[in-house]
Amino acid sequence: MKISFHLDSSVPPHAGELIRSRCSTAFARFESTIEEVYVTLADVNGPKGGESIRCVVRVQMHRRPDVIIHEQADIFERAVGLAVERASRQVARKINRRDYSAESLRRGDVPILAEAVPA
Repeated sequence: MKISFHLDSSVPPHAGELIRSRCSTAFARFESTIEEVYVTLADVNGPKGGESIRCVVRVQMHRRPDVIIHEQADIFERAVGLAVERASRQVARKINRRDYSAESLRRGDVPILAEAVPA
């Protein structure tokens, strides 16, 4: 799994270390499925303040559609954390949907929730 990022000039350079650590932790269990995680971090308002840090996370998976998450917050740590967390949940959902529909429904298996016990 490759992790790459692009930082705006107004974002501190140590944000790259935060991005690498958050992404490697959040996507570690999907390492065999994910090809690349690309994170863009930019300050959209400049020095005006407010919720101006925008984080975009794009996850490229093998033989699955990309997951793209946009998040905006007042500080870059929060923007990165929220975006990576949402992307991780979305990747898990896509993998579980695909695995369930591809394996069990194609074979015609229907999961049995509970069997009735004769009295």
